[in-house]
Formats: sequence, structure tokens, C-alpha cells
Amino acid sequence: MDGIAMQRRAFLAATAASVGAIAGCFGTSNQSLPNEPTGDWRQQAHDSRNTGASDVAVPDRGNEAWDAGDAGSIEPLVVVGMVYSVGASATALDAQTGDQEWEYDFSAQTGPTPTVTENHLLIPAEQQLVALNRSDGSEEWSRSLPRPAEGSLTAGSSIITLPLTGRRGETGLIAYDATTGDRLWGHPTLAARTTAIDDDRVYVTGYLQDGNTGVLRALSTADGSLLWETELDHPDTEPVVANDELLVTDQGTLAVHDPADGTRVRSLGTFGDRLGTPPAVSNGTAFLGTRSQEIVALSIDDGATIWQQSGSATRGISVGRESIVISGESLPEASLAGVAALDRSDGTVQWEHQIEGFDAYPSTAPVLADGAVYYTSNASSGVVALGDVPSDNDE
Repeated sequence: MDGIAMQRRAFLAATAASVGAIAGCFGTSNQSLPNEPTGDWRQQAHDSRNTGASDVAVPDRGNEAWDAGDAGSIEPLVVVGMVYSVGASATALDAQTGDQEWEYDFSAQTGPTPTVTENHLLIPAEQQLVALNRSDGSEEWSRSLPRPAEGSLTAGSSIITLPLTGRRGETGLIAYDATTGDRLWGHPTLAARTTAIDDDRVYVTGYLQDGNTGVLRALSTADGSLLWETELDHPDTEPVVANDELLVTDQGTLAVHDPADGTRVRSLGTFGDRLGTPPAVSNGTAFLGTRSQEIVALSIDDGATIWQQSGSATRGISVGRESIVISGESLPEASLAGVAALDRSDGTVQWEHQIEGFDAYPSTAPVLADGAVYYTSNASSGVVALGDVPSDNDE
């Protein structure tokens, strides 16, 4: 199996309930969400444009329903009522109950965030890209990588892209056919971030081969040829496509670029010397977490502040229909690590979920489905599902 010994273990229906109960060894709750969650979250930041936004309803309460699977610090994914988590193994969990459908063991280290295509769960594992059948977890193909993955997979309509660990003079970004896994092209962007794919273009931030000059590039999805490039001071995160514009974080500044030629059109503001996570965007608004522990909603048109709220989003922000959900080390009201839902119109706190344990904190951005929020943390070995269920403190 191309250098990685793997074994899939299919779990019988009779044992699924007990597996779901014990997986995620720090979990205390074991209850189903009230309804089957709908809506997909197929890759990091939801979609190939890295918007971090999904047209779903965030639950009215953020109480723990279940804790299951094997996740570590890799963002879970949700597709058609199934949660896919990846750690030392890949697991498929029922999105409502947490019951385990199948598991596939890796002997190699996995990460970063995988992606889900029409038929496959695609997972980087050291110097392999592995495609598992979504329905039963069987391996369908694997491909050797020149070097281990550095950024998350991005899936467009026909291709997937994967940034590799930086090495001067060698390929930094690689593209494969999304169905067959055939290699399509490579590009020498150094220290490439997770890409954004929009129609026939791949947008990537990284560095020139000198290792000092930051760059924003547009590449052709067909052959990886360079369409244009614009120099940056220090690209903080991956690019985001917002309607017909590009949002790029550059040494603490959130800037808007023209996707036609890369020209910087305007700045939406500077927020310290670095931004740790990209903005989430929806309907002309950018939601951003700053290093000074503030959550800011900005107008993409002119950079005007719509609202501002205290709190940390060190792991990311995800946007639902009427709420945003933040994941960080300092909640707006509790000042403890956890996950919180805010009204997207004015930043009012709707609920907070604290992560219990010494030095406990969330590991990933929240993943949203209709009526559910999923996250991972260093206090659990699995995926935690939050929803409108009774808490452990309810009588």
C-alpha cells in the first residue's frame, strides 16, 4: 500500500453504540442531537473559496451531546449526515448520535485537514495521499507525495490541491485529479498556504524562492501556469474569495485584491503585526479575530466596523445563517477557553461552551451543520458535538 500499512476495521451494528459511548475518552455526555443535522462542511473553511460560511442554523444552545471518534487536532468534516474525523485513524460517525460506522487505522501520522469529495474521504498521511470510500472506509487508492503536506487539502470541481512542506528549489504546491488521484501539475511556491479555488483559478499565498519575499499568486486550474503574482510583506494566512474579490491577510493588514490581476484595491484595517487566522466572510461582511482578543465584523466594501466584541478566535470563526461561532482561548463572558455563538448582526453572545480541564483549549475552528456545532480540543481524543440538548447540570 505504497509504504503505509493500513487496516480498516468495520464495526458491527451490535457494537456501534458501545463504541460511540467510549470513544473520546474525556467525554461525559452521551445523548443524541434532537434532529439529524443537515448541511455539508466538506473541507477546511467549509468550501473551496475558504469562506468559512454555511447557510445553516446554529443551535439555540451549545451543550455537549456526544464525544466520539478519533480526531486529535484535525478539523472534522460533515457530509450527508456523517461526521468524518481523522487522527491516528479515520472514523465515520453518525452526525446525530455519534455512533461509529467504520474506522480505518493508519500507521503513519495524518494531517492537516482532509477533504470530502463525491465518493472519497481524501487524507494526507506523511508522504501519502489516501482516498477512502466514504460508505465503508475501504482504501480505493493512494498516491506518493514528494514531501509531507503542510496545508489543508482544497477540493475544486475537478481538482484537489495540497501545499507541501517548504523546500527551496522544489515543488511547493501540487494538484491531483479529484476522482482518480492522477497528478496534474506542481508549482514552486515556497511555504504555500492552503489554496482557494474559484472556477478556473487557484489562488495561493506563500513566498518566492528567496524565502523572504511574500507573494499572492493566481494559477490556472488546468495546468498550474502562473496567471499573475503580487508581492506581499508577510502573508499571514490563506486567501479568501468574497464575491468577486480576494481577501488577503498581510502582516496584520486585511486587504482586498482584484482577482483579475492581483492589484490591492483597498485596506480594511491593520490589526497588530500579524493575523493568526483568515476572516470568515458572508454577505459583504468579514468576521475577524485579532491577537488583542477582539472579534470584529467589518464591511468588505469600505472597512467600516459593524460591531466589535471581546473574545478570542485563535482557532477560527465559522458563520451560520444568523449566528457566528468562535473557537478560542478566551470566551467573551467566561474568559475561559471554549466555543461561543454570537449574533452575526450585532455580536451579542448567544451561548458559551467552556472546555473543562487544566490548560484545555479547542484545537480547530468550529464546524457547522444545521442544529449542530462540532469541534476538537486537547481535552478529548475525539469530536465533540454541541447542540440544543440538556446539559449535565440540568435536573
